[in-house]
Amino acid sequence: MVDHTHWTARLSRFVVDRPKLCMTLLMLLVAGFSPGILKFAEKYDVRIWFLETDPNIQTLNRFERQFGNDENMVVALHSPSGLLNPEKAEILDIITEKLWTVPQVQRVDSLTNYNITRADGDEIIVEPFFEGFQEWSEETYRLRLNEALNHPVIPGYLISEGGKSAMIFARLTPTLEGSPDYQQIVQRTREIVAPFEGVDGLEIHLIGEATVNDAFREVSNNDGALILPIMIALILLYLAFVFHSWKAVILPMIVVIFSTTTTLGIGFMVGYTYNQILSILPAILIAISIADSVHIIVSYFQYLGKGQSNKEAAYLALQKNMIPTLLTTLSTTIGFLSLAATDLMPVRELGILSSIGCTMAWLITIFLIGPLLSMIHFKAPAHFQKMKEIKNSSPIADRYIAWVKKYQGSILVCFSLVILVSIYLTSLIRVNSNPYDYFTDDIPVRQANKFIEEHFGGNSGPELLISSGVVDGIKDPHFLKKVEQLKNWLDDLPYVNKTLDIIDIVKDVNQNLNQGNKEFYRLPETQEEVAQQLFFYSLGLPQGMDLNNQMSLDYESMRMTVLWNINDTRGWLKHVAEIEEKAQELGLNLEPTGKFLLFQRMMDYVVITFFQSVLMALFLVAILMSILFRSVKLGLLSLLPNIIPLFIGAGFMYLAGIDLNIGSAIVASVCLGIAIDDTIHFLSHYYRLRKEGLAIEESMSQIMTYTGSALIFTTLILVSCFGLYLLGDFIPSVNFGVLCAVVLTMAIFIDLMFLPALLMKIDQKKT
Repeated sequence: MVDHTHWTARLSRFVVDRPKLCMTLLMLLVAGFSPGILKFAEKYDVRIWFLETDPNIQTLNRFERQFGNDENMVVALHSPSGLLNPEKAEILDIITEKLWTVPQVQRVDSLTNYNITRADGDEIIVEPFFEGFQEWSEETYRLRLNEALNHPVIPGYLISEGGKSAMIFARLTPTLEGSPDYQQIVQRTREIVAPFEGVDGLEIHLIGEATVNDAFREVSNNDGALILPIMIALILLYLAFVFHSWKAVILPMIVVIFSTTTTLGIGFMVGYTYNQILSILPAILIAISIADSVHIIVSYFQYLGKGQSNKEAAYLALQKNMIPTLLTTLSTTIGFLSLAATDLMPVRELGILSSIGCTMAWLITIFLIGPLLSMIHFKAPAHFQKMKEIKNSSPIADRYIAWVKKYQGSILVCFSLVILVSIYLTSLIRVNSNPYDYFTDDIPVRQANKFIEEHFGGNSGPELLISSGVVDGIKDPHFLKKVEQLKNWLDDLPYVNKTLDIIDIVKDVNQNLNQGNKEFYRLPETQEEVAQQLFFYSLGLPQGMDLNNQMSLDYESMRMTVLWNINDTRGWLKHVAEIEEKAQELGLNLEPTGKFLLFQRMMDYVVITFFQSVLMALFLVAILMSILFRSVKLGLLSLLPNIIPLFIGAGFMYLAGIDLNIGSAIVASVCLGIAIDDTIHFLSHYYRLRKEGLAIEESMSQIMTYTGSALIFTTLILVSCFGLYLLGDFIPSVNFGVLCAVVLTMAIFIDLMFLPALLMKIDQKKT
């Protein structure tokens, strides 16, 4: 008998008796927040990951105020016949000139406009490398190629060692607030280079921070456009197969649509921006929106099948599932909110919006789907009508529980061994990330990086902010010689392609002022000479090509750019630390910075996010479950079926060669929040039935009969939804989807096999 004095019975009765009022209030809530989706905005730069108070951001801001943005739009060209010939030189010059017209490009550095120096008496002449190239003879081209390949700076920077490849660097304007419009920059650059691709075998690649950041946007959006329609179609097929009613199929989709639009509306309304992490939010919202509605609709059809009226079936379905769905909503919300404690802003926003979406899905399910079930006349499908023939539990459920009881010891031992192995494998996981490995092999930006590494050895690296401590201090030869020692040490490292700074300029001018004598390719001995040479050099520079991007206006600080072929986090952080150690040894005040370093240092926060979010979620869920079961022991016990899948997932992660990075780190919190739903449904019904006096096996058989099918069905939907990310090209999302699918698959096995065996073991003496 139903206790009509219980709040769940009263609320369920209110929903079915006042359906129009409930629906009106719910629709007002949806209508109030959904329009916020019109404020949609995207950001994909690395700054979005950090708080403005973060020391890494403050160092970057200081660097950009002095030297400008370190981000580039890089065009790489390759010609089998070489680039220093009339046809290719013309193309190189045209692309260089047109890149100046790209929005948000402040400066373009190319072989064509690289400023070389020569002496004319006591004067220094500074002119572009391609000065008057239209008049060059074949012999001049040969001589210029030889000059470029023997230049101390140009090889490995603007031209490859063989002279068949070149890079053009379009430097972006500083963006201390907001971020450049990478999409616009890349699109305009593609338009510029398009007419020249394939001309006489010319190969063109786009790379640089602008291209990488826009690739995050492009690939994430393309994956969403591919995966989400398939996901929705698959869910519709599942629902149609189970419910055999188009009206019943539409109801869960209403929850999906309303909860998604409301959640995104709230997010964009408060100023959140869409990014590569939030791109997985729609899939999460779809998954959690389906679960509650499916449980209630399945129960509704079961009651219809037993002969209840339409309205009474809706009431009983709501009343039966009110507490389990509320508890699963609370636990899932806790799992997602644990992500809100991180300092990684997109992850924090993902956690907050997912928790809002979870809450909205429950409200919509209860106060919209509940009323619709009571108002619309449904006919129970044939397989639900067979419920009349079942007195307490189905024969299949009885046989399954008998099998679990017979082999409970073996089940517990097998799972224990799997857990121990998984814990060991988990301890072997590495924290690492490579932004180019975020894309599949067929994505242009990954192909471009491979090309750069083969022909140049790398085009990105840390920016080194070196301070002399005093105004005009970088003119001091003693200071410059320390910097030169650091530079020489870096240039000798096998993974360093090139270092760029004012040292080479000063040495080059010094040589030219001394009749080109190679012995004078060194730093001057006095501060006055350094100042004079920088002055002479600056006088000859064309507009927009000054040295303000390499030294501060007061000559207190200078910049050294390191180009290397390291892309992974472990390599970056290890070698940056070595640079800091070497600078300290030389007595230099050096701060490494730059957008790529900022990205790599983000991984420091990943480990903190991983452990902090999981431990917080476990602690809060343990409190919730302890309150629910009025027992700390049972509360902790309920965590076991949810911790075990996480360890198994982590073990799979190691075996699959997946490193711990931002995509895989959030799996634990997301899966913990979702997987515990099944445990709560199982345990809440189990202890309710035990309280009513049923034996252990009877209680479990009834759960398998009336709740097990819904648990399996919702898990099938969740695993299918997340598994679809295998179709994508954005590897962190692919890994996220695969790991979620593995963890949730293991969770259902543990809930329906390990948990019954465990309960039989510890609960067998109770009545």
